Amino acid sequence: MLQFTIITLFRGMFSSPLSHSILKKAQENGWIAVRLVDLRDYATGRHRVTDDYPYGGGHGMVMKPEPLIRAIEDLRARLDRPRVILLSPHGKVLTQPEAHKLAQEKELVLICGRYEGVDDRVKSFVDDEFSIGDYTLSGGELAAMVLIDAVARLVPGVLGNIQSLAEESFADGLLEYPQYTRPEEYRGMRVPEVLLSGDHERVKSWRRDMSLQMTRERRPDLLRRADLSTEERRRFRAGANLYLALVHHPVYDKNGQIVTTAVTNMDIHDIARSARTYGVRRFYVLTPVKPLQKLALKIIHHWEEGYGSQYNETRKEALSLVGVGDTLDDAILEVERDCGVKPRLVATTARPGQDRTSFAALKDMLKEDLHPYLLLLGTGWGLAETVLAQCDYILEPIEGDSDYNHLSVRSATAIILDRLLGKE
Repeated sequence: MLQFTIITLFRGMFSSPLSHSILKKAQENGWIAVRLVDLRDYATGRHRVTDDYPYGGGHGMVMKPEPLIRAIEDLRARLDRPRVILLSPHGKVLTQPEAHKLAQEKELVLICGRYEGVDDRVKSFVDDEFSIGDYTLSGGELAAMVLIDAVARLVPGVLGNIQSLAEESFADGLLEYPQYTRPEEYRGMRVPEVLLSGDHERVKSWRRDMSLQMTRERRPDLLRRADLSTEERRRFRAGANLYLALVHHPVYDKNGQIVTTAVTNMDIHDIARSARTYGVRRFYVLTPVKPLQKLALKIIHHWEEGYGSQYNETRKEALSLVGVGDTLDDAILEVERDCGVKPRLVATTARPGQDRTSFAALKDMLKEDLHPYLLLLGTGWGLAETVLAQCDYILEPIEGDSDYNHLSVRSATAIILDRLLGKE
C-alpha cells in the first residue's frame, strides 16, 4: 500500500477528488491511503499564524519555516522513511517516468505551498520539489491532487488492467492513438476501417503509426525521449527537426550595406516545394516590412484557401508549411513553442570564412539528435554578420567546379536540403 500524507492549510479541498472514481476505489481496496495534516497544528501562538511578510519587501505573504519544518520532522519520526516532496513552481516537471518512480515508494509526504511561496530554508528539509507545469496556481493543493492521481493509478491493483496502463499516453513516451466506439458512423464521420477489420496485427500497426504521427504533429519534443525502434527513428528524424527561415533583413546589398530585400513569389513557391519534398517541418519568410508581409500572406492564402487550393492540391500542401514573421526572433520563438526548446541556429553563406560545419557533420546531427535546428537562408548578398554571430553553426558553402558562385537562394536551398535529407 502507498500512503500519501498531505500537509495543507485547506484540507477541505481534497474531499471531493478523493471521494470519487478510481481514487475512491483505490482507498476502499487498500491499495492507497491518504492522510490530511493541518499545518496550523504545528503553528504556535493564539492565532496559529503560518505566514508573514517577506524580508526585503514585496507583495503578498510567505509561509513561515517553523510550522513546516516542525511538521516535516514530526512526520519523519512517525512514518517509515517517507519521501518528502514540496509542490513548487521551482521543481522539476512531473512526468510519467517520475510518476513511476514515486509509485514504488511506501510513504509520500506532499507539502502544499501557498501565497508567494515558502521560506527557502524549508527546502533543506525536503527530498524533492515537483511542478505540474509552467503556469501559476493559487496553491499546491491542486498540484498535489494531480500528483496523487498520476501516481496512484500506477500502484499495482489500482487499475486492474495492466495492459491499459501500457497503452496510455506517455507510457512509452508517446501520445496515445485515437480511440473510437459505437456507432460506426456518426454525422458522416466513420470509424477507420482497420479498426473494424478484426485483424489484430493491422490494428496494432495502425495504432502505433497513429501514436507516432500524433506525437510528431502535436508534441515533437517527446520524440527525443521516446522508446522508438531503429526504423521509427529513421522515419521520424528525416526533416522532422529541421526548420527553414528565409531572412530578408538584415542582409547585405552588393555594396556591403545593410538592406531589406523584396519578398518574391518564386522564392516562396520553390522553397516551400523543396521543404515539403524533403520533409522539413516549417518554412518561415521573415521581413519587417508590413506590405511585403501582406504580399506573402496573400500568396499563401491563394494556395491554401483561394482558387489555387482547388487548382493544385500539391501546391496547397507545400504552401501550408509557410509562416510569415517580422524577425528571426519570431521564428525562434515559434520553433520553441512547437518543440519545447530553442532551436540550434545554422547559417548559410557563400562568403569565405573559418570554422565551417560540413554537410556531412550537420546531416549526422539531424540523424542522431532530435533537437530542433533552424536553417537560415540569406537573400540579397547574404546574411549580415550580426545574424552569423548569433548562430551555433555556419554551414560550408556550395561550390561548383568554376569561379562562378552566384546561385539563387531557391537553387541553393534545394541543393542544401538534398545533401542533408536526400536518400543515400
